[in-house]
Amino acid sequence: MSNAALARIATAQAALGAQYLKAGRYRLEVQSIRTKDGFKGLSAIAEVKVVTSERPQHNTEPTRPGLITSYVENLSDSKKNGGGRFKAFLMALAGVEEHEVSPDFIAKFTEAKQAGAFLLVDCDVFPKTLPEKDGRPGKVIEGYRWSNVSPTDAELAAIESKRAAAKLPPLADALG
Repeated sequence: MSNAALARIATAQAALGAQYLKAGRYRLEVQSIRTKDGFKGLSAIAEVKVVTSERPQHNTEPTRPGLITSYVENLSDSKKNGGGRFKAFLMALAGVEEHEVSPDFIAKFTEAKQAGAFLLVDCDVFPKTLPEKDGRPGKVIEGYRWSNVSPTDAELAAIESKRAAAKLPPLADALG
């Protein structure tokens, strides 16, 4: 290996074995949302905690409640539409229409105010087969279908309490 490769490995942050959601139906609590410029390009990352999970088929075991998982989309290749999928996640999380999602809106969720922290979102994760390429069968990846959750008064109070404990501004201020 070249010295550059060795230096890159030595200075890299050790991978903590990111968990990804397996096929299932979930209620998720957002922990944080950020963007990261890494070796595979620019990514959008939502760290989410599994609140509840349901098994979609008898032969699969969903990710269990309590685990923190990562929802990651690569934003570098516009043909793959990772930005569009992450936009769909933010729209469901915030309960907004597509025309309401601007760079300023997204910044409220990805920067210091973390407007999405502790909000709930529902998600169906399902196997999705990509089209065949160069005569090879398409690989199977996870598809995500996001749904908005309107929190009850009790859930809203819990969200505000968790935001205060994490030293984050109240939701109204974060979204303002």
